[in-house]
Amino acid sequence: MADRNFVILGHRAHTAPDWKLDDLCGGGGRLDVLMRCVTAVMWVSHGLRRDTDAWLLLSGPPAPPVTVHFCGASVRYLNPDERSTAALVRNGLVKLRNRDSVEASPGVTLHRVGLEELLARLPPAVLLDEAGDTTEFPAAPLTIVLGDDRDPTGEERGALASAPRVRLGDRSLLSSACITLAHHQMDSV
Repeated sequence: MADRNFVILGHRAHTAPDWKLDDLCGGGGRLDVLMRCVTAVMWVSHGLRRDTDAWLLLSGPPAPPVTVHFCGASVRYLNPDERSTAALVRNGLVKLRNRDSVEASPGVTLHRVGLEELLARLPPAVLLDEAGDTTEFPAAPLTIVLGDDRDPTGEERGALASAPRVRLGDRSLLSSACITLAHHQMDSV
């Protein structure tokens, strides 16, 4: 298990490979946001964060939920661009069709699990929230949960009811920028 885990809630992200790589923001249900988040979670200059995992919770049509796991310790063939990252996800969705779990590529797996089951498998969670109570992250290992371009739903907030709420400042930021700022704060400790 990674010391740092980022769970990104993809509210409209399609759970079938029914989208084109040229249309991530429309046909893919804002998969462009999730792919930028993967880059922010996994990449540093000239390499990958091997102590960090990214978890994308796809909740769009036709058959949610699907969780995509990028394992920093073992991922291969991951590049810092949206299109090639999306290709790994799309290939995984093709392989997943009638299964509960599948490895799409080394270090990239897909599972038919939702938020509550995922949180039960991961280290303690915090929710990134503009109205959070603190600006400090607890010590690793931890799981950081954030929304895509939409805030968590009431049901998702219910699953995170006991999680501390951490804010990064007074301004609303892009999800990928929030991840970069969270890494910066934790790297500085």
